[in-house]
Amino acid sequence: MRVAAINDLSGFGKCSLIADIAVLSAMGIEVCPVPTAVLTAQTGFPSFYMHDTGDMVEHSKTEWSKMGEAFDGVITGYIPNEQMVDSVMDFADSFNRKDTVLLVDPVMGDAGKCFPNFSEGLISKIKELSKKANVITPNLTELYLLAGEDPKKADISFTEEKDIAKIADIAFKVRANDGQDVVVTGIPGKENEVCNLVYSNGEAKVIRCKTNKRSYSGTGDLFAAVLMGNILNGKDTVAATTAAADFIGEAIDATTESDRNYGVSFEKVLNKL
Repeated sequence: MRVAAINDLSGFGKCSLIADIAVLSAMGIEVCPVPTAVLTAQTGFPSFYMHDTGDMVEHSKTEWSKMGEAFDGVITGYIPNEQMVDSVMDFADSFNRKDTVLLVDPVMGDAGKCFPNFSEGLISKIKELSKKANVITPNLTELYLLAGEDPKKADISFTEEKDIAKIADIAFKVRANDGQDVVVTGIPGKENEVCNLVYSNGEAKVIRCKTNKRSYSGTGDLFAAVLMGNILNGKDTVAATTAAADFIGEAIDATTESDRNYGVSFEKVLNKL
């Protein structure tokens, strides 16, 4: 199997294309990277340089179309500007086959706020891209943004059934069609618990797992890559989400680095994929 991975490439931070390539390769899937930007380090570091490589999306589409290539899956991550989102949608349309899985990680913000460079226009474009996907993997902030709601209100934890119902209702409204699956990631649960909510086949299911209450760079990218790999290898979205959450937990347990910016030690547990 073969996946086109459209994401940035960061020298430090163990995220984005580094995660996509490592995880999907370990799962027996060929990865064809399409860099949206090249960074010396992910943007959580106090200093970094970013080189825009957005033209690679269009060039990759053109050249790979000439070669007659096809993909079992397309996964998208960080996209820094509106024009590039248009190129990503054109890429996805060009390589869309009946069984091609498009997984969109709508990277727009976290902790109740957008990333600094995200204008209303860029958010609108990410919404448009998300509607094309078979699976989307927003965190809670991004779910609210996709729904057109104030992300500052996304401070919800699964302490009561009404909280689950509220997030499930938003996930239902965000879906582009009945066939689209929504996986809401990293939702705070009860003490020492983090949750993922999967809306698939008309119902919501909650996947609960342990947490050390720390946040790390790149776990969203790792989660999306493991989810994609498991879906392509035959798991349904609920089972694939469970497997992805388990992998993230194992990677965190293997991590001794105290600075969250460097990410988790997923290399130590790739053999478990």
